[in-house]
Parts: sequence; structure tokens; C-alpha cells
Amino acid sequence: MLPKVILPRINFANSYSKIYEGEILKDVTFIVTHDCNLQCTYCYEHNKSAKKMSLSIAKKAVDFLFDSDLNDGVWINPKQSDGIILNFVGGEPLLEINLIDSIMDYFLEKAISLNHRWSLKYMIGMSSNGMLYNTEPVLRFMRKWEGRISINITVDGNKKLHDACRVDFKGNGSYDVASKAFESAIKHSNTPSTKFTIAPGNVQYVFEATKEMIETFDIFCVMSNCVYEEGWTLEHATTLYYELKKLSDWVISEYPDTCFMFSIFDSFIGKPLSNDSNWCGGTGKMLAIDVDGSLLPSLRYSSLSLGLNQPPLVIGDIINGIASTQEQKSMIEMLESITLSSQSTQECIDCPIASGCAWCSAYNYEMTGTPNKRVIYACVMHKARVLATSYYWNILFRHHKDESRFELNIPKEWALEIISEEEYSMLLDLSI
Repeated sequence: MLPKVILPRINFANSYSKIYEGEILKDVTFIVTHDCNLQCTYCYEHNKSAKKMSLSIAKKAVDFLFDSDLNDGVWINPKQSDGIILNFVGGEPLLEINLIDSIMDYFLEKAISLNHRWSLKYMIGMSSNGMLYNTEPVLRFMRKWEGRISINITVDGNKKLHDACRVDFKGNGSYDVASKAFESAIKHSNTPSTKFTIAPGNVQYVFEATKEMIETFDIFCVMSNCVYEEGWTLEHATTLYYELKKLSDWVISEYPDTCFMFSIFDSFIGKPLSNDSNWCGGTGKMLAIDVDGSLLPSLRYSSLSLGLNQPPLVIGDIINGIASTQEQKSMIEMLESITLSSQSTQECIDCPIASGCAWCSAYNYEMTGTPNKRVIYACVMHKARVLATSYYWNILFRHHKDESRFELNIPKEWALEIISEEEYSMLLDLSI
């Protein structure tokens, strides 16, 4: 049998669930700035600017959250928001660390004055490029809110992969600073995490980057994903498959009795879907507050991400609340009605490897004008991922003399667009 998966630290959401078991979290995002100190080539935020949230707007946003909860609001209410995670994003959120600190002070003071459950049931989340992490204001913030904060420092594997895409305004790579920030975050946060983003410009480095991340940071949980955006080709898919195959062989050879958690090798992918739900949470499960106080279903519906392609998809504002106009009500009704089948072609609905195939409703909106029409640029990368995942699990099962198998459901004609017939036959034999 496979050994039990042991992770070096539990993830942020699970840490909250262990404290407040059975209670429901609401994830609220504060977009504190549209500015950033990097210009990563794969970034979906392609309309950055100097816009930032004022403390006045931020306080009104906090007031809105409490007022909505106390008045049983549409998306913020005791049934949906027993606990709350306040996520601070940009741009680069650490550019506004003093503002974030003031927001948290005001939030906690208000919660205590109202004797509100959120005075205990709250957590702080941030995603950062790490460029400002080891500055005194940020370190002071981390110490002040220790035990309540999870910060994700983005490190794209190793220096070669990271610096291929994550560059400053002069084109210089940012790995050296980001990796030091991640090392510091491990010391200062009880749940530090990172993930690397796979894009057409760095897919050829996936194996060596993952290997180096494991060896450098001594981690057993590696989160990675392919971008949804346009630009993927069959050649990229082939590269990803063989990079992940090399990773599988290396892990079995070097760590034969250690179980890693690789998000890209999720054992639940590559099967037909059993329900008609929407994959993306950006249709009612999340809430974002933009710099001007407008309310959005997620960060990616902001002008920061949409640029000039589409207007921001606004469902309310912090003064009038959610769905204060008929247009906003109609928009929310449309968002909440979105299902897999409503937005997909028949090929996607009937796909035998559909599980784990991800998409972004806001990116749908950006590219098609509606969240209810699915964009599938990353389809070929999902197929490559399924092929590689079957290889990973089936050699792992066989190594541990486990009779379980990862079923290879991908049609042969799809597989042969990415790998050779000999390779496909090998994967079939492993799956038996």
C-alpha cells in the first residue's frame, strides 16, 4: 500500500477548518492597489496603473461587510460567512502594507465593539511577489498578525524558470529576492506557501524547477498550474508531458518511500464529470472589493485584469450594497445560473477526461463578453497533464506493490497528438 501522505504544514483553508470545524468561510478580496513592481510576462493583470484604495474607502468596505452580515445580506450573512478570510491583493499588495495594517486594525476594533463572531473567526491572506517582504514594515506586520496570516510568495520553481517570466521593468529576473522572501516567510508564517505558474515561456523548465524547489526549500507539497490564456500548442503539451514524466522518475528514484503532494498530479483528474456544477468560484462564491469600492464577483472582473477588452462586471458597491439596481440583480441571476453545460460545447460536456479541467469565468467574460461561454485554450495542456498523471500514479502504485491503478480514459487519437504510439502503449500497459 502507498504510505500516508505527510505534508510539512497544512494549508491555510484547512488550518481554519481545524479551528472552526464544520463552519463556513467567506473569502473577501480587497484589491488595495492596481500597481506592481514587476511585469511578469504571463500576468493576467494587463491594465496596471497607480490606482490604489484609500483608507476612507477601505473603512467603508469593512463597514459594508459587517452591515451586510448583520442584515442578512445577499452574499455576506451568518449562513454563508460564519468565518471570514480577508485577502489582500494587487497588483502587488505589499506596496500598501501600511494601508493593510490599518484595515486590519479597523476590522478588529469594529468586530470587538459589536461583539461579533468575526473578532475570533477571521484570517488574513496575501499573495505577493516577495520583492518587499524583507523590509521592516512588512516584517513588523507579519509579527503583529502572527498566527492569523498566510502569505503566498510566488516562486516559480528555480531561477531559470522564474526569471524566464517574472521580471522587473528593466527585464531583470526576480528569483534571488523572491527565494529569500520565501525562506523568510517559512519562519514568520505558520502556513507559508508557494506555487509556480506554467506558461508557454517556461514549460521546458518544469522538471528541473520542481526538483530544485524540493531540494532547496525541503518541501513536500508543490502547487503548479498551467495558465488559461491563449498561446498553448501541441508542442507545449508534448514538452509538459515529458517534463512531468522526468519528474515522476526522479521522485521514485530519489524519494522511494516519501509521498509528495503535487497538485498537477491530482489523482481525481482524467475522469468523466459526475455533476453539472461550474468549476470556477467567480460566479457567487467569492467577493472582491475594488480600489473605488465597487463590488465584483472576483478579482479578475476588475479593470485591472480586463483592461479595455470588457467593462468591469460590477454587482454592487460598498455604499448601496450588492444588487442595488435591476441590472446588478440580473447579472447576479445570470452568474448563479451558470453550469458546466450552459457554458460548454457538447465535446466538453461529454469529455471522458473532464475532471480537473479548469477554467476561469472572468476570463470567459474577458474573451467572449459573457461568463457563460467557456474558453478552452488550455485544453491541450489538460490532456498532457492527464497522460503524465497516469504515468506518475501507475509507476507509484507498482513501486509500492499496490494493486490500485489510475485508469487511462483519454481517447487514443487525443493521446497520439501529444505522444508517440509506443509511449501510449506503455501507458496503457501501466494502467492494467
